[in-house]
Amino acid sequence: MTILRQKRVQLTPPCGMMTKKDDMKNPFGPRKRNHVAKCPRCGTPHQYVDVTNPMANDPGYWVVKCSGCAEPFCVANLHDVYDSFTDVTILSREEGSIELAQAPVAHEVAVYNLELNVLRLQYDYAACSLYECSCAKPLDQLARQQLVEEFEEVNKQYRYRVHYALKGRFYAEYVVAKVHFACECGAKHVATYYTRFVVDDDQPPLKIDDYILADVSGAQLSDTLDGIRSKDDAMDLLAKLVMRWNLIADQVLVASPFIGHQYLSPEDQMGIWEWLLSMLDSRIAIFVTRATTWKAYRRSMQVAGLPVDVLEQFGLENKVVSAGQSKQDFHAKFYAGLSDSWCEVYSGSANLVRGPSMENTSFRSMTREAFDRRYVAKMAFKAPLPQPEFKAAKRSLVIY
Repeated sequence: MTILRQKRVQLTPPCGMMTKKDDMKNPFGPRKRNHVAKCPRCGTPHQYVDVTNPMANDPGYWVVKCSGCAEPFCVANLHDVYDSFTDVTILSREEGSIELAQAPVAHEVAVYNLELNVLRLQYDYAACSLYECSCAKPLDQLARQQLVEEFEEVNKQYRYRVHYALKGRFYAEYVVAKVHFACECGAKHVATYYTRFVVDDDQPPLKIDDYILADVSGAQLSDTLDGIRSKDDAMDLLAKLVMRWNLIADQVLVASPFIGHQYLSPEDQMGIWEWLLSMLDSRIAIFVTRATTWKAYRRSMQVAGLPVDVLEQFGLENKVVSAGQSKQDFHAKFYAGLSDSWCEVYSGSANLVRGPSMENTSFRSMTREAFDRRYVAKMAFKAPLPQPEFKAAKRSLVIY
């Protein structure tokens, strides 16, 4: 006989902070709650969604195959064993009492409403422009205006690709649209936009700002980025560069000894972390900072009601943080988009914090060999930088 003594952990951040979107399109429709159950044998976490229907349900439990030790165990207390869903291998769906189950029952379960590893990209056209024409005219807004004019055709191509993908004929992490436009001086440019490709026939129509600006041909970034500017502008430009590198670079390297400063409240400190981590894809990001900064992150998460050690137990921690590197003896702040042959490097005097004070910034394009020699070798990391496994060439396809 199986005795169930389930230890449930509620992991819900303050309202608006790193939360998942409400899955309920209809308030009178099914209720969906995200869970993680740890295998009672090896402790491997398994995520699933428990669905409660407004009328009839078939309560019970699943017998699933552990993705770690490959042994069966039971996921208990499902409101509907048939409508609830997961990517875990379900060996059987059982209604009725779990007391008769032969396999051990997962007794450590977390209920959560947070997304620490989802990209939230939003290109801020109101902030200072990243791309400028040779005549010094800002190009970000001009590029967006051209996308607006062609957006109906761009979305038509997107919908075609969803149709093909549903038949198994097409897939990409991102799809890319290129639009041609001219500056007021007459110079011609091509703007490169990308958006995440979602294979869902019921996906709401995409909006203009779902497409992220990643490049404008003919713009020299050093002309824009070399100089003196406020911390606010420096951070806005960094955000735009990271969004650029998410498409065109194999990896994104963030090296900064401090996040925020010692006088920030834990809530404000957490706001900076959330802003930064929401732009970084854990599959391609490399984050280097001081050990004291990692400790400050853990303290801020604790204050937010999300202890990192508990998140780690259930596999819900931010993967950029968990893979991050520590280095004590550096004060340099630099950020880079890396590929096998080229690198783009943005650096300056500002820590990762906002404010009105003026800072110096600079930008350079260089070969990968030069970057490794000038930056990686000088930093003397404890371990070599990880090899890219999710290269830019495999992430996107041009559809327009």
